Amino acid sequence: MRVIDFFRGTLVAYIQFLLEKVPAAILTFVFGWLAIKLLVLIVSRALRAAKTEPTVASLVRAAISATGWVIVIGATLKALGLSEVALAVSGSIALVALALATAASGTTGDIIAGIFLVSDEDFKVGYTVTAAGVTGVIQSIDLRKSRILAEDGKLHVVPNKAVEAATWVVEARGESEKTEEEGEKGEE
Repeated sequence: MRVIDFFRGTLVAYIQFLLEKVPAAILTFVFGWLAIKLLVLIVSRALRAAKTEPTVASLVRAAISATGWVIVIGATLKALGLSEVALAVSGSIALVALALATAASGTTGDIIAGIFLVSDEDFKVGYTVTAAGVTGVIQSIDLRKSRILAEDGKLHVVPNKAVEAATWVVEARGESEKTEEEGEKGEE
């Protein structure tokens, strides 16, 4: 009989726990999810209005979403009365983020260099340049890599950090630039 009373008491305590904590945890999770969706939507529209590069916008949205989910999961665990677990999960996620940041330091350097290259007036698609030991026409510039079509027809994919860290030479401006310059000379 004592065993049955023990389990009955445990079951009653568990049900009471569920009735007290779970609704608050569900509300915390749902409101957190909605807040993340709303924040990502607002930031997306702001980035679109600012005509931010799609790759940069995607990166910003992913960072906001990941950070938001860490906060929501921690808050949900805390609402369940699992503060220690919430702390452990947050700490573990922070360590994983630190490891990823350390591992991605090269990638981060490429991304930062890519942002600078995209905004540089002397490094545009269509320009013929000598950069990172390659001479050719810039085909594309994204956040991590620049693609340069060499005179021999080979496409060189160069990390942006390698281009930004060294000197590059503008051999010729792109066709659209020449057309604009010729149009301006014709107007004079």
